[in-house]
Amino acid sequence: MIELQPSSLPALARWFPGGAPGVAALPEHVLATGNGRWWADRAADPRAVAVSSGDHVLLRGDPGVLSPDTLAPFAGCYIEAPARFLPVLGGAFARVDP
Repeated sequence: MIELQPSSLPALARWFPGGAPGVAALPEHVLATGNGRWWADRAADPRAVAVSSGDHVLLRGDPGVLSPDTLAPFAGCYIEAPARFLPVLGGAFARVDP
């Protein structure tokens, strides 16, 4: 995945609904504080996106566009993602606890 520049962020609002509790609030936290990073499979019209802060990552989109190598920046992190990401996460990391 590639890191996105702040100018790309408004287009990401549809990926993460606002007002979500817990780790789902990570996108709002990163937008409000600037403490974190935004990632996508490609800069224009992303198909998979992630937001990270500290050792937490929130991953959304189409897991079919990701390879295990593209998830390397998230090694050692706690990743929250829908169950459909389990195959690619299992290929990327030695330990996955669903």
